[in-house]
Amino acid sequence: MADGDEWTPGPSGKDVVSTARRGDPAAAPDRAGAGSRRRRARPRPTATLIATTVTAHGGIATTGQLAQAGVCRNALTLRVRDGRLVEEFPGVFRLPGAPLPPALRRHAAVVSCGAGAALDRWSAAEAWGLVTHQAGPDDLIHVCVPGGRRPRRPGVAVHRLATLDPRDLTVRDGTACLALPRALLHIAAGHPQRLVERFVDEAAYRGHLRPWELRELLARSRGRRGADVLAAVIEQHVPGTTRTANDVEEAFLAIADARGWPRPICQQPATLTDGTRIRHDFWWPDLRVAGETDGGRGHAGPVRQARDAHRDRLLAAAGIATVRAAWDEVLHRPRTVAARVEPVLLARGARLGRPRRGRLILP
Repeated sequence: MADGDEWTPGPSGKDVVSTARRGDPAAAPDRAGAGSRRRRARPRPTATLIATTVTAHGGIATTGQLAQAGVCRNALTLRVRDGRLVEEFPGVFRLPGAPLPPALRRHAAVVSCGAGAALDRWSAAEAWGLVTHQAGPDDLIHVCVPGGRRPRRPGVAVHRLATLDPRDLTVRDGTACLALPRALLHIAAGHPQRLVERFVDEAAYRGHLRPWELRELLARSRGRRGADVLAAVIEQHVPGTTRTANDVEEAFLAIADARGWPRPICQQPATLTDGTRIRHDFWWPDLRVAGETDGGRGHAGPVRQARDAHRDRLLAAAGIATVRAAWDEVLHRPRTVAARVEPVLLARGARLGRPRRGRLILP
C-alpha cells in the first residue's frame, strides 16, 4: 500500500485500499460545486428593492429609478393595485402610510411632469415661504412646463409657457421652481394687488427680495399679464411695512384702505418706558397713534386685560394714543371700527385720501 493510501474494511471483510488521497483532483469537482452553490447570491425580493430605492431618493421614486434597481413595470402595477405601493402622480411612487409632506409632494408633481417643469404661481410662493396665513385659491399644485407639451396630471394645474428665460428658474429645497420675480409676476396676473403686496412683504422679511431683479424682469416683460400690477406694487408700496400676522389684522388694514386712512406700519416693534418690549399691530409714526386688534386668546381674561390697560397708560404718558378694536368688530362690524378710530386719526392731523382699489367695501 503506497504512502497516503487509506485502508477501509470491504463489504466482505476484505481489506480495500482507497485511492482517494487528500488533495486528489478526482474528488475536487464535487466539493467545488457545492461551495459555488453556497456562495451564489440569492436575488433580493422585489419589496426590498422598492423600499430601498424609495428610501434612497427621499421618500419617492420614479419608474426609471425603480427599473434601474431591477423592478419591472408589471410588479409596480400589481403592487399599486393591491395597495402595497402608492402612485402619488403618474410615474412617481411612494410607500403606503402617511401622506407626503407638502414640500415633497410638490417635488413629486414637478418630477411627474417631466424635464423642464418647475413650480409656478401659488405653489412657487409656498416654496419661497411667502404663504403664511393666506388661504390658497385651490388645492392644486401649480407647475409650468415648456411650450409644446401639456401633461395631464390629477391634482396638478399645468401651465404651458412659450418662453422661459434661464434667469427665471431656480431650485428651492431640491425642487425646480420659478425665480421669485417671475413667480410674483404670474401671481399678479391672477390675484388682487393686495396679495402681491403681502407676498412682497414676506419676501422682504425673509431676505429674498431684491428690487433691482423685479425692475429687470419688468423691463423685459412689457405687455405681459400682471406687469402693471407688479409695477404698481414696486412704485407705491414700501416692502415689509404691511406684514400682517393674521386675518383679523388683514381685515383691519382693509378698513383703513377703504376709508382712505394713511397706511400704518404693521407689526412695529417698540419699547415702553418701563423697558418692556412690545409690538404694535398698527403704527402711524407721524400721528403717534397705535392701533391694536384684540383677538380672543391673546387679550382675554382679567390678567391680560390689566396688562393691556397698563400698556395703554404708559403709551399715553409718552404722548401716544391707542385705539383698540375687537376681532368680531373688525370682521363683522367694520363701520363700528371706523367710527372709533377715524376721529382719533383726524384729531392727530391725519388727512384722508382716496380709497384704495380692490379693497373692502364697508356695508
